[in-house]
Amino acid sequence: MENHQKAPVQVEPYKKTMLARSWAPYWFRGLVAIIVGVGMYYFGLHGLGVHLEWFSGIAGFNAAWILAMSALPVATGIVIGMIYGFGGKYLAHFPPAFYMLYAYQTTYSLPEGAYLLPWGLWIVFVILQMEFCAVGGFIGELFIRKRFAWDNPDFRRADSEALPDDDGLDADRAS
Repeated sequence: MENHQKAPVQVEPYKKTMLARSWAPYWFRGLVAIIVGVGMYYFGLHGLGVHLEWFSGIAGFNAAWILAMSALPVATGIVIGMIYGFGGKYLAHFPPAFYMLYAYQTTYSLPEGAYLLPWGLWIVFVILQMEFCAVGGFIGELFIRKRFAWDNPDFRRADSEALPDDDGLDADRAS
């Protein structure tokens, strides 16, 4: 009878594949992601014709306002997460906060029948925008994860190890 022992599996140490495939250092990707996020958010709000810092009664809550409160920050967050990579969900909090603070502080004149939101209600809107954008940042991280990690059989998290081949142990347990 022949001896059918398997050769030990050679496991390479963890490679930092994510850093090798990055197009720029973290600080530069963060700067680009924030600039692109603020720009996307700005042009999205102005394209929809929505001013979240204005209140003009129940008529102001239309389809464009709903898109500006939900879909726009998620889409912005996805782009931020895809530009920055892992950690994009944290970085995605900043562009809506930066733009909304700027827009609120630089509102000098309002159209007829519109009022500037009180601070308390405006802060609720800012927090909602930041959280929706963070959800988009998480989705963008998942897209990056899919592109760089799930398709790479050599990718392992920093604290993980390859499992040993234990097929021989299962045969011993069955008998």
